[in-house]
Amino acid sequence: MTYIDIHTHILPGVDDGPSTLEESLEMARIAVEDGISIMVATPHCLNGVYVNWRQDILSACAEFNSALGEARIPLTVLPGSEVHLSPEIIDALENNRLMTLNNMGRYLCLELSSQFIRKSVIRLINQFRHMGITPIITHPERNISIQHDATLLYDFVSAGALSQITAGSLTGKFGRPALKCCQEILEQEIVHFMASDAHSSGTRPPKLSKAFIKLSSLVGKNCAEKMVFEGPQTILEGEKFRPFIS
Repeated sequence: MTYIDIHTHILPGVDDGPSTLEESLEMARIAVEDGISIMVATPHCLNGVYVNWRQDILSACAEFNSALGEARIPLTVLPGSEVHLSPEIIDALENNRLMTLNNMGRYLCLELSSQFIRKSVIRLINQFRHMGITPIITHPERNISIQHDATLLYDFVSAGALSQITAGSLTGKFGRPALKCCQEILEQEIVHFMASDAHSSGTRPPKLSKAFIKLSSLVGKNCAEKMVFEGPQTILEGEKFRPFIS
């Protein structure tokens, strides 16, 4: 099985991911060994600590892909970002500073705050959609508010958002509340992708294979494959995504 990992922190020295090129390359080796052929680098943006704008991410990705080539690691890393819920988002989008997935201007990884106002998030999703952008809510199962009330995610998906769970949540790495929420939202068919959200070569490596087995047992192998390959391929090409389970 070949995987496409749409949410990773693999670029060196840009956020709380790897601090050195050596560790980034080791992460890449781990990913390839696990069956990942394409990764999207999604450094944090507007989370109160890191601001990674579009041009900086494009440059960092180009440099890292060159390093991958020199190291003869058969992995392609595409540009993206994980944008935190922030009042600055729309202005940054309008000024072309935010990095959409693969720079296609169609999909954007959106990280919610631990607490938020439901109507405000729905209003933001509507603004995104008006601009031709579909937000992908990252790791909703690890969000405390959604853990307490999964109907929040249902409302966001109904408004036009997509969602992406973390592989480690399915394997129990993020604790029982994340696992329970993960199972609940999968059952409700409001999950569209699974990604690693890798940050390191040690504690949070870029691996999907173990979680894929668990995912397949919950939603079926065909649907699981769509969540880690066909679906990601569609959005990275900037094509219209047609939900297969929601």
